[in-house]
Amino acid sequence: MGSSDVPPPSAPWWLIPASTALLGSGIVCWLACYVLMTRRSLATHATPIPLVPLGINLAWEVVYALYVTEAPLELAGFALWLAFDVPVLYATLKTAPRSFASSPLVARNAASLLAVVFAFSLAGNALFAWWWLAEPHRGHGLKWGKVWNGLEARDTTELAWWSAGVAQMAMSVGALSMLLQRGHSGGQSYAIWFCRFAGTQLGLPGTCVLLWWYWPEAHGFVFHPLSIIIVGTSVACDVAYPFVLAHVRKTERVLPDGTVVAGIPATAEDHAAGDKKRN
Repeated sequence: MGSSDVPPPSAPWWLIPASTALLGSGIVCWLACYVLMTRRSLATHATPIPLVPLGINLAWEVVYALYVTEAPLELAGFALWLAFDVPVLYATLKTAPRSFASSPLVARNAASLLAVVFAFSLAGNALFAWWWLAEPHRGHGLKWGKVWNGLEARDTTELAWWSAGVAQMAMSVGALSMLLQRGHSGGQSYAIWFCRFAGTQLGLPGTCVLLWWYWPEAHGFVFHPLSIIIVGTSVACDVAYPFVLAHVRKTERVLPDGTVVAGIPATAEDHAAGDKKRN
């Protein structure tokens, strides 16, 4: 976001191209993440993403693709996100009955639950974006040079920071919680985690901290207490994720059809029996 912004004379000429390049790199990482999610989900017969974060993410992408974005590059990025998210949605709904076998109500109504989350998130994101862009200087600091559809002092970068930040926090917390609850890596992998983590850091903190460094008047929101909570929670969950993934992979079992199930950790008695057998 913000590829049409006009920074102050004190900022270097390359600031907007560099921030746009960081955002583009984040988009590419997330596209790779969607591809890997779909493949891993169908191979292991497990949902790749929790239902609530998926509904929030889809709604956010729709609102920004149809309403907020104006530059061709930004529109292309959101259009690609939506296109690559469709297979993720398909894989999630296809594997939901097996993934939620222990919760028959959820298994039978996964599509309906996802639709409800999507509808509420769509309304929430649309209303928030409309309110934010209705008046100049919404947000933190002075917004001169922030242009949206020819209107001065409308900061889509900060708008995206808050809305995408909440969506990403839900994604990070949900992914870690799902891994802990399942106890296996079905639908998950180190490559998925890396692309998701790298894409988020490049597209959100990376882009906005760079803008703050050279244009602090309009980007002080990156150090707002609420920002610390949102970004800090996401980063903490994402940093913990690969260690939890390594832990569950030690005990999981892979069935002949590719399904991954949680294993039973060896007890002290099992180790003692094994030592006795070897002796």
